[in-house]
Amino acid sequence: MLTLDDDSLLPAFEQAEASDPSARKVIDDTRAIYGSRKLGLPKDALWGQLVLCDFGEARIGPGPHRGLIQPDLYHAPEVLFEMGWDSSADIWSVGVMASGKMQGVLVFHLRK
Repeated sequence: MLTLDDDSLLPAFEQAEASDPSARKVIDDTRAIYGSRKLGLPKDALWGQLVLCDFGEARIGPGPHRGLIQPDLYHAPEVLFEMGWDSSADIWSVGVMASGKMQGVLVFHLRK
């Protein structure tokens, strides 16, 4: 996710959410996961800084953990090879995503 410097997009986004709320999954009394909603392009198509988000598949504790995490395009090698992984998998994912955003191209492509 990226920060948003152009807040003129927010009123239309808020109205859409009020009239047709995003799907959500309630995890417990303090957590919920919300579906995505498209947002228009900011002025000059300039986005802000990268922000970590979507911790829906987060694992708590030092690891090693097992199982799939992260979007397919950003899987760390240890996740792809079904090896035990820890927080270093997150560093890989963030690095691949940031590199793609800064260069304007995908670092890896999914096979169809």
